[in-house]
Amino acid sequence: MEWYIRYKEDVRWAFDQAKDQILGWEEPFRRQALHYLEGFDITRREVPTNYISFLLPFWMEEASGQSRCLSRQLSTANLFGMMSYHLLDEAMDKPGTPINEVQSNQAKLHHTLALAAMLHTEFTQIYSRIFPAASPFWGYFRTYQSEWAAAVTGELDRDWLHEDPLKMGHKASLVKLAAAGMLLLGGLADEITAAGLALDHTLMLLQMLDDWEDWNLDIEELSYNSLAAMAHKELALPAEHKITYIEMREALYTRGVLSRYADKAAEGHDAVAKSAALVPELYEFYQFLLDNLQAGAAQIEREQLLLLGGGLQYWLTKQL
Repeated sequence: MEWYIRYKEDVRWAFDQAKDQILGWEEPFRRQALHYLEGFDITRREVPTNYISFLLPFWMEEASGQSRCLSRQLSTANLFGMMSYHLLDEAMDKPGTPINEVQSNQAKLHHTLALAAMLHTEFTQIYSRIFPAASPFWGYFRTYQSEWAAAVTGELDRDWLHEDPLKMGHKASLVKLAAAGMLLLGGLADEITAAGLALDHTLMLLQMLDDWEDWNLDIEELSYNSLAAMAHKELALPAEHKITYIEMREALYTRGVLSRYADKAAEGHDAVAKSAALVPELYEFYQFLLDNLQAGAAQIEREQLLLLGGGLQYWLTKQL
């Protein structure tokens, strides 16, 4: 994990900077935002799905020829942006997510949206200080914002895994702003499309890993989950049927659906590998994620073989 370790102190700076800015807010938003910030602090605990939000500016630094000072600013901006869009996702997925247990559901939603708006303001203000209104950067901002909007609303009635897999990663499209901005500043606008595609595949893989981890909760809450969508198709279930826990276990441990899921994730490998010369740490991160998913699939396959070999053999391996 050198792609993180070498920048750990810079990420800590970004979190400290974000904390300092939030300390100037009014209550109750100051308390809520500080609590929320602490939950994402990867310098205190491992949160794999959030590494890219804070690290991408540092990964882009060498290729774009920009300063560490700028990278730190954009890392802080992405921190605010990530929290803002995460709150919006929560508000859409779970309108009753508690911020204060004694408030009504409507008041909870109001607080969530207000906090998201305040975080979004901090996010855009940092970028506004770096890129003037006439900069082509803001065209990319609109594009990525539109990608996010289409992705989160499409989850209601679309099967992105089978229809348009990259749209799964578009829930985090605003992460790409740092790459586009730094490449523009470095006079490398021609590289933005290829870098954006590599990021799309990486963000898609992140979402697939998240879906693997959360499939049990997602099927219970009837939220879209790409692994559940693949299992649903593998089991040839009726379109209107909501997959159950038992059916998911069958797909995973009898049908080997996680191996095909990992194969699907690996389809983006070549696109990300092409970016390795420009942003080597992005490729290293992608490979780290893919290795984890493939290792999980291999573990399930090993357990299947042990079960086929006999219950005693399986029990013995669990005791050793």
